[in-house]
Order: sequence, then C-alpha cells, then structure tokens
Amino acid sequence: MSAPRQPLAWISWLRVVAIAGVVLVHVTGATASGPGSTTTVDGWVARALDLAFLWAVPVFVMLAGTVSLDPDRYRGDGHYLRRRALRLLPAIVVWNAVYVAYRASAEEGWWRGPRAALEDVLTGSVAPHLYFLWIVLGLSLLTPLLVPWVARASRTARVLAAAGLWMVPVLSTWPLGPDGEPVGLATVAWTWWLPYLGAYLMGEALHGVVLPRRWVAPAVAAVLGLTGLLVWQWQNPKAPAWLETWVGAHYYGPSVAVLCVLVLLLAQTTVRPGGALAVLAGPGVVRVVHPLATATMGIFALHFLVLMVGLDLGLLGEPVATWPVLLGRALVVGVVTTVLVLLLRRAPVVRQVL
Repeated sequence: MSAPRQPLAWISWLRVVAIAGVVLVHVTGATASGPGSTTTVDGWVARALDLAFLWAVPVFVMLAGTVSLDPDRYRGDGHYLRRRALRLLPAIVVWNAVYVAYRASAEEGWWRGPRAALEDVLTGSVAPHLYFLWIVLGLSLLTPLLVPWVARASRTARVLAAAGLWMVPVLSTWPLGPDGEPVGLATVAWTWWLPYLGAYLMGEALHGVVLPRRWVAPAVAAVLGLTGLLVWQWQNPKAPAWLETWVGAHYYGPSVAVLCVLVLLLAQTTVRPGGALAVLAGPGVVRVVHPLATATMGIFALHFLVLMVGLDLGLLGEPVATWPVLLGRALVVGVVTTVLVLLLRRAPVVRQVL
C-alpha cells in the first residue's frame, strides 16, 4: 500500500470557496426569488450571487468522496465508522436541537409539539441546510462497502459508475412518469444521500486528473457559460419551458452536474505547483487557508443561525434588499460565523459538532 496522500491545497481552497457560495445562496435567496427578480438590478445581482453557486453543495459531497473513498487513507471499517459517528451523530442531534429551540422561541406558533418537531427534522423543514449532515451520514455508512471496490476498479469503471449513479437524480426530475410527471425521489433524512452517491464516487474517480493546458481555457469558458445560463433561466418567464423541464436550474440538473465536474477539475488543475494558480498552493498560503477549510462544516451549520438572528433583530435589514445590502450582509454573516466557529473549535467538546 502506498503512503497516504497529504492534504492538498486545491481541496482546502475549494472548500473555502464553496462555503462562501453557500453563505451567498442563503443571504441572497429571498431577493433572487422575490418580486423584481428578473426586472431590477438588485434582482439580477441576487440571482448572479445565488445561482452561480448551485455547484457548492454537490462539490462538498465530491470532496468528501475524494478523501473518504481513498483506499490509501482508509484505516479499516471500525476506525472509519467510529470516527464518522463521533463526528456526525452529535452534529446532527445538536444542530437540529439548536434550530428547533431557536425557531420555537423566536417564531410565534412554530412549536406544535415534539412529534411535529421531529417530523420537521426528518423532512428538512427546521432549516434548509441541515439535510447536508444527513447526506454525509448516509454516504459514510456506505463507504466501507465502496472502498474495496474503488481499490480494485479502474478509473474508467469508477467514472462510468459515478456518471451512471449521478444520472439517477437527473432522470428523476425529467417528465418520464405517467402523464409526463417527474418520477421523483423521496426527500427524507434516510434517503437524502441517494441523489448524491454519484457525486461522492465522482470526487474519488477524478482525483488526480489534471486537464491539459489547452483544455483549461475552454473549461473556464464552459463554467462561465453554464453559470450564465443558470442565472438567466431560473424562474425567468422569458426562458423556454423545455429548458427548465429538461435542464433545470437546481441541484439535480444535468448542467449543474457538468458544472460541478468542471469546477473540481479546474481546481485541481490550477491550484498546484506548476498550475495557473500555483501561488495559492504555496506552503505559507495553505497554512492560512487550511484552518478555514477544516472549519467549513461548522460554518455550514452555524451561518444560517447567524443570518436568522440578524434578520429577526433587524440588524441585517429586510430579507429582500438592495444588492449593496446583500453584499454587506454576506460579508457580516461570513465573518461573524467564521470567527465564532474558529473560537468555539478551541473547546474540545464543542469542536465535535463544528
């Protein structure tokens, strides 16, 4: 068995950019989907800041696969499952409890009893981002079954398997059911992992793939083109109906799948010694970025609470706001959350859920 891979700069940078994207999505969502979304400057800026980061959550899943499915890093089923259980189970319990407690205390009429609260937890109604923890838990439970296959399968087989599994959520949104209805996927805590299994495998399958220099510019152009298309088409009355039906601007859309793959390939192609962004891979820079990258789960979990509190107290303005307010709000939420997480991670017990 070869020596374990060391943490890579491109993974750290991609985690940091992805978490910034998640914050922007939640900060700008109300404006991006509100009145004037396609008729005002504020609406279009909000759409650009929101839809441009549809790749963030699937790429987080891909990065989890890059690390967790690496046979050289794997230290046995028991070691892996214990480590993941100690990391994820407390986080799921604590963060759902935190958001239930806050909404019960801050929103009149929200609390309808413990059974209703549990239903909200299991259907993702407590907070719109905590489902990610369930996704990682489900994929972690499958990892001991996947690693042996990854170790013996060729890269071609792994890429094809990942692409085939990624098509499951894509096909589920197409009008292939009775009377032209989407087939659909169950969206509850114990099945949230299913639509992301392809992304999880693809993250590992593409690890180490570096684009030839002549392909970098076309890949960048494709990222910009797909991003522009997503920003323009989502809930836009001027967009043709077939576009959203077959190539929807959502996590399960085929264009988002392609975008995710391109973003990952560009990151590991350019953020490395000899790459176009080699300066970002320098040891000094990585020493600064890596702590932020390791804190991204905590930032992911906490940032929405910071946003909710700020909006409820009137400190961050109204949910629908002008684009300068949105940018300022994103900066405040991002900085406050990051500082809190980095400070709280110094406490060993608290660190378990951050």
